[in-house]
Amino acid sequence: MRYLLYLFALLFSSSGAAEHYTVLVYHGANPPYNFIVNGQQSGIFSDIFARLSTLTGHTFELVPWSVARGQKQFDLGKIDIEPGVNPSWRVEGVKPAIYSRSYAHSREVVLGREDGLVVENPTAFYGKVFGRVRGYRYGAFEAHFGKDKIIVYDNTSEKELLFQLAHKRIDCVMIGDATAAYYQKHSSEYAEFKALYEISKLPVHMRLQPHLTQLQMELDKALSFMLHNKEIEMIYQRYGAISN
Repeated sequence: MRYLLYLFALLFSSSGAAEHYTVLVYHGANPPYNFIVNGQQSGIFSDIFARLSTLTGHTFELVPWSVARGQKQFDLGKIDIEPGVNPSWRVEGVKPAIYSRSYAHSREVVLGREDGLVVENPTAFYGKVFGRVRGYRYGAFEAHFGKDKIIVYDNTSEKELLFQLAHKRIDCVMIGDATAAYYQKHSSEYAEFKALYEISKLPVHMRLQPHLTQLQMELDKALSFMLHNKEIEMIYQRYGAISN
């Protein structure tokens, strides 16, 4: 109880004025993180920022872009926040950034058809064609991409890649397990797909423009409060996903 009172004091002691911030989300469907319902943004990010708005007093506008174009907008300073990011995914970014505390984890997997073999060594995939969302990065796993290794085919969204996997146009897809689970739950065509290899499991943060140090502190406090109350966990569970 004392900890909760302390957090409330931190969150609401600031006398700063309410501000408006833009938040990058990916169009082309990126459930369960972001998707459209009755013309409105919905999903994990929408729910998290609705709660952050209540806790901080700021307003957050979700702005949809493709992955590659959205990151370009961030580099140009036209987007304030990119949620759900591990810093290792953005080491090639032009624009420096600061990060909030971590608030969840992202598990990236190689997803294949039901006849695919689960492997322990990525070299077992050499010669196969993997689908990837254009602009996504996979850290050390990318050492296995290239001639005589894994051939990478880029597309605009996980939705398009899963369609291609189902129709045997590619061999596997690199995808977050939460996104894979969402599509498998809602489409019988994908129900038998399975994870063949775990690429990584990493903490995710809010990526911010470097001048937003005050917002960084406010988000850290609000996210800590939400984590303590298991609010992040409950938001993920609402969409059939796991936050840790």
